Amino acid sequence: MALSGIELLDDSHRLDAFDCGKPALNAWLTGFARTNQARDFTRVLVVHDESAVVGYYGLAPSVIQPNSAPRAIRTGRPPDPIPCLLIGQLAVDQHYAGQGIGSGLVKDALRRCVAGAEIVGGRAVVVRAIDAEAERYWQGWGFIASRDNPSILMRSIQDVRLWLADTTH
Repeated sequence: MALSGIELLDDSHRLDAFDCGKPALNAWLTGFARTNQARDFTRVLVVHDESAVVGYYGLAPSVIQPNSAPRAIRTGRPPDPIPCLLIGQLAVDQHYAGQGIGSGLVKDALRRCVAGAEIVGGRAVVVRAIDAEAERYWQGWGFIASRDNPSILMRSIQDVRLWLADTTH
């Protein structure tokens, strides 16, 4: 097994065998990932094993309403809505679980979010957890639930930037 690095989804990547155990995430990859990327809604980044995708995530610009944001994100006088970067989906094929692929994808996504915010701005990274298990996963990465929906979690770009600086030493 020789896994690829993280790269942008393209037509050479095979999606049909992907199974993370969560039908909605499997269906998004096979049914929407290519179309959403082609229409500039999302960028989809993948890890593959001989062109079969074994892990992926999606990135997109997003917004949150100030009244939904935790205090750490709505400090000062934020615009309404608050510009953010969204990690829209993130999944690893069950057959490749426990190999660090998910952690690698999260760190890559966070680095790209910080880099994007350096160019266009953005107050926070937002995720929409698919279920309670995913909510706990993102909380483990320092994300805080929004004030009105526990499945929408966020972490300030500044906090992510500082965390990434600490982890590179």
